Amino acid sequence: MVVVGNGVSAYACAKRLGEHGRRSVMIGPGLPHDRPPLSKHGLRTGVLPILADSASLAGQGISHVDGVVRGLDLEGRRLGVDEGGGDLTWCPVAGPLVWATGLEYTRPPVPGLEHADSNSTGPAFRWLCRRLGAARRVLIIGAGLIGVETAAALAPDFSVTLVEIEGRPLHQFHDPIPDLAAEVLDRLGVAFLGDCEVEEAVRREAGSRWLVRTGSHGDLESDVVIVAAGIATSLPAELGNGSGTLSVDGAMRVRGRHDLWACGDCASVAHPRYGEIAFPHWDWARRTGVHAADSVVGVAEAFAAEPFWFSNIGPLHLQELGFGDHAEEWEERDGLHVGRNAAGEVAAVLVLSATKLREARALLGARRNWNVQ
Repeated sequence: MVVVGNGVSAYACAKRLGEHGRRSVMIGPGLPHDRPPLSKHGLRTGVLPILADSASLAGQGISHVDGVVRGLDLEGRRLGVDEGGGDLTWCPVAGPLVWATGLEYTRPPVPGLEHADSNSTGPAFRWLCRRLGAARRVLIIGAGLIGVETAAALAPDFSVTLVEIEGRPLHQFHDPIPDLAAEVLDRLGVAFLGDCEVEEAVRREAGSRWLVRTGSHGDLESDVVIVAAGIATSLPAELGNGSGTLSVDGAMRVRGRHDLWACGDCASVAHPRYGEIAFPHWDWARRTGVHAADSVVGVAEAFAAEPFWFSNIGPLHLQELGFGDHAEEWEERDGLHVGRNAAGEVAAVLVLSATKLREARALLGARRNWNVQ
């Protein structure tokens, strides 16, 4: 069995296969690691959050191939793997194939940003941490979850400026999340510049300092520039269907494909309550990875886990149960923010205190597969 990917969903799948006594090959660049932005401690220590080292993988029956799949021949059951030299090594696929690559982070089409840092991959994270060692001022472009969490994590040790083309941080989330994020960023000393369009980023000749030109806030100087904006599908053209995800049934089987499963960010999952949804968050990636492995060995029931996401932004701890995209109106109820769909049913609950999780679950309906920490 082959698992393509090296993130949370890929490792969860391969590990679960090992628990079932099945050996697997996991193909991904570097050892499996957590998403760097989730490790606030990692940004301060420079240590990438590895999920398992080589010895641990071997002990779990996982053979790791350090490379990127850049060629796909489904009919011939072959994968073309680039192990760093640019040439492809074509590897046969015996048995099931699980696709578990996450989303790829792109950069806005702004001159100069191709040379800026990011913390969205393992190698990029390591380079960023090296540059932070000699930095005082950090400028972050993009105020989504990655940008906001990164800004909050670096604020105690650096002078941080966070710029966003929209007016509020986390603008893509429902209220009161953007305002809560803005308040905590202000308390942490992060300078948030909303409605700010970056026009050019120039690395100064002397040293590594940057000059970032904007149309609304003038020129911004910084020692390090981090790009945290833009995402794209990681799927190869042979699997792409225009949606950016693979449509899977309740067993994580890719529809219309033989012996192909998908999980994590690249999967659009059939859910009995919410219909077919893509939900690119850590807990969902882990759950779908485990479920794909159970499906491969024939012991999985239909997938019915409730969506759950969380974010730690300094002292602000956000947790949301359910699927907020289905909520059309929100109300505050006993310290919980409850979202209801068009029929008046509870679709999601935002929790600001861990002590309220039990009440949030009760509002959504008790389910035996809850495992929220």
